[in-house]
Amino acid sequence: MRRIFYLTCALVVYGSLYPFHFVLRESPAGTIEALRQSLDFAVNRGFLRDVLVNLLVYIPVGFFFVLEERPDRPAWLRALRAALAGAALSLCMELVQYYFPPREPSLIDWASNTLSAAAGGVLGIAFATPARHGIDTLAGWGLARPSSALFLVLVWIGALFSPGDWGSSQTLVKLRAFFAAGAPAPGLVVVASLQWIGIGALAAAVAGRRRTPIVLPVLVLALPLRFLVPGQRLQPYELAGAGLALCCWLVAPISRRLSPGVVAILVAVGVLVDGLRPWHFVSQSSAFGWIPFAALLDIQWPVALLILFRKCAIYGTAVWAIARCGVGIPGSTVLVSFLLASIEAVQQFLPGRTAETTDPVLAIVLGLVLLRLDHKYGRDPGVGQPLLERHAGAPPQPATGSARDAHTTLRGRESASGKKVWTGGRRSDL
Repeated sequence: MRRIFYLTCALVVYGSLYPFHFVLRESPAGTIEALRQSLDFAVNRGFLRDVLVNLLVYIPVGFFFVLEERPDRPAWLRALRAALAGAALSLCMELVQYYFPPREPSLIDWASNTLSAAAGGVLGIAFATPARHGIDTLAGWGLARPSSALFLVLVWIGALFSPGDWGSSQTLVKLRAFFAAGAPAPGLVVVASLQWIGIGALAAAVAGRRRTPIVLPVLVLALPLRFLVPGQRLQPYELAGAGLALCCWLVAPISRRLSPGVVAILVAVGVLVDGLRPWHFVSQSSAFGWIPFAALLDIQWPVALLILFRKCAIYGTAVWAIARCGVGIPGSTVLVSFLLASIEAVQQFLPGRTAETTDPVLAIVLGLVLLRLDHKYGRDPGVGQPLLERHAGAPPQPATGSARDAHTTLRGRESASGKKVWTGGRRSDL
């Protein structure tokens, strides 16, 4: 978790200094004056929105900091250390922002970020152990274990059901628009079906291939719930594509041909076809954005978060699917990054598309996360047999001279606190 914590801090620094317009001030003493002026504020909608954003941004910082803490420390001390870590990072950012206009140093932002890091620490303490117990229970049933596939399933759930705004859900308006829409475009249906074939492969890796005919229909049948989620809009082509992918997974002659190699090719084709929409070119090229995540940082954060979830789900699934063909995470990360970079270069000649470096960089970040998950919990084989069959008859792990490593079992090993934790046959600091 330490590397994920460092990655979270790096993303916070990146977002805090964007758009990177450095100006050398005459005297650093102006920082103190800027902090004092930040206390003269008016409470309005913009001010409350900024406070809400700052209260959310540092929650991952405190959360992952606590997960890295020793579990034998008192809970209050771990939460306090998470708050202090967030306060230190936020104070550095507020002082440095004096040299990066239009960013402004603010004591209100510093206080909000400190509270956000403390809240993240409390969440980490409150939910880390129950989450481990819950996953351990599911693993005992052969349904799930900590893995890169489970991580991507959770990202897909976030992409499909996270709110895109915090206003009213407008369920009736979205239902009328859904039924008033014409026949879905065949290209969009194909893209959605290829993405759902990737989701089916993830479900097979998490729950076992025999349970995929149960798990995947549940996910598809849950799609109409998006009408109730603010900011989510279910399109007819998404439902048609999910139904087509469901048929591919349920019809025996077709599902037997969905080997890891076939799934990887289909998912990669889906990324390519989706990246080349609307599938006609113009002669005049648009500008290319070299600053990663610039387009996301320029729009409202709920919409940006929803777009980020969807990009992570699609590109992460592509990296995972190609890796499970025997290429490995590093090789698949390079391939997907090269594919996305090529698509971005072509998007300069596609109307309505923004060509930038965000997608290749995001694929590299996802590759690092998946590589870390594989290293910590063990590599899942992808669309293989159920988990209980995978591990049945597996030889016991030999002792390595340490009492801590001598009790590796099928469900995990006992940590220093006596709780069983999944390790995938490898050492873990959880």
